[in-house]
Amino acid sequence: MRLRRLRAIRSGVLRVLSHGAVALVGVLLDQLSKGWAERALFGRPSQTVIDGVFQLRLARNPGAFFSLGAGLDPEPRRMFFVAASALAIGLIAVLFFRAGPTERRLRWALTLLASGAVGNLVDRIRDGRVIDFLHLHAGDFFHWATFNVADILITAGLVLLVLDLWKSTPQPNARGPLEPGLSEAPR
Repeated sequence: MRLRRLRAIRSGVLRVLSHGAVALVGVLLDQLSKGWAERALFGRPSQTVIDGVFQLRLARNPGAFFSLGAGLDPEPRRMFFVAASALAIGLIAVLFFRAGPTERRLRWALTLLASGAVGNLVDRIRDGRVIDFLHLHAGDFFHWATFNVADILITAGLVLLVLDLWKSTPQPNARGPLEPGLSEAPR
């Protein structure tokens, strides 16, 4: 019994360390890429990577995704986004530690979400704005918001989270749910 408990503790510690290491690498990649973008793109026009599809362009976003909240006064906006980010990271941590050992996809989703949230939080604390530099578009017809590595991590985490919710939701059979206490007869 004691050996089983020690193995469970060791497994939990290793799980936290491995997810923490991945989250840390994500934050470092985000911050290093933003530092590169500031040095390489400051004062320069957009740089085409794939003609008509992908550009590098430096932007400092004071708002949330798609610049929501950018028009608010700078200091209250900064305090709000820092507090909201810290709250989100705290919620992610609680959900991570409540996840069972078999909920791997959920834990990885939360790890990616936390990594991206911390990456953007660092920018908000330092400057009140998030550095974005990746821009996707379809010619002049459609332009997506300019984003960064943290946003990619957040998006990947959301995709995994949706997959986890979809895969873990029990699907009723084609004939509808069974009444309590009844079992399905063989065909």
